[in-house]
Amino acid sequence: PAARLRDAGSPLALGTDSHAVIDLFEEARAVELDERLVSGARGTHRAPELLTTASAAGYASLGWPEGGRIAAGAPADFVTVGLDSVRLAGTDAAHALDAIVFAGGASDVHHVVVGGRTVVRDGAHATLDVGRELNDAIAAVRT
Repeated sequence: PAARLRDAGSPLALGTDSHAVIDLFEEARAVELDERLVSGARGTHRAPELLTTASAAGYASLGWPEGGRIAAGAPADFVTVGLDSVRLAGTDAAHALDAIVFAGGASDVHHVVVGGRTVVRDGAHATLDVGRELNDAIAAVRT
């Protein structure tokens, strides 16, 4: 009942509990799609609101109200999203936010900056070998 919670003044925040797919764009879409199933109405949750639930509201829910925004004093945590995938090709600036939230996915994220430090560059982790780390973690669980 996300719309009822929101309308009652409860802040909404997004996260994931999936071990298979971690995609906050997908989670944001799910809020709107689930609401459509309940209400039969489209557009209950707009793209800017859903983006806030995945960013500033998520930070606030963790006790970090300064995060999730680009401003002086805020942590320099942000992503860049490419508009060149099959899902987003042809997107213009005026519709970019709607397109990213309602059609984009984790694979469209090109860069991730955390605390001002680039951790993903051109879609690849810059600080670790993901395959090796996952293999080591799986091996550790099996022993």
